Amino acid sequence: MFERIVAAIDSDPDRSTRVEQAARELALACGSDVLVAHVLDVERSARMVAAAKPGVPPALHLESEEAARALVDGAVERLQSAGVRAGGEIGAGAGSTARELLEIGREFNASVIIVGARGAHMSDLLLGSVAHKIVHLAECPVLLVR
Repeated sequence: MFERIVAAIDSDPDRSTRVEQAARELALACGSDVLVAHVLDVERSARMVAAAKPGVPPALHLESEEAARALVDGAVERLQSAGVRAGGEIGAGAGSTARELLEIGREFNASVIIVGARGAHMSDLLLGSVAHKIVHLAECPVLLVR
């Protein structure tokens, strides 16, 4: 049923660990292939900052390609060490993180996307979190881990 898993990780170590653990357990149970996906964090433009809603950070930290590669490669290595067939992909961060992750999922022909939740607060939903967008826009099942 879940032959092709996209595990969407980010720079939060706790959230990414939970996503990785869920991907490992599901992949081992189902004999799945896993694609660890991460989208680069990029600086927001001045126009985006001016249009930001209250509570939305005005800028995201810049993330180097090397840091992103190390993050993805580490997760892939741990999954492979556990006996999971795994690879990795880094999105450029050129647009919406959620849409980029969804496109990665479509290209991989994902049967499920695993994504971590930032929290359980209603404000996360109102602010348009990446997980919320993926849950509502994905064409395949989404496993939201907390």
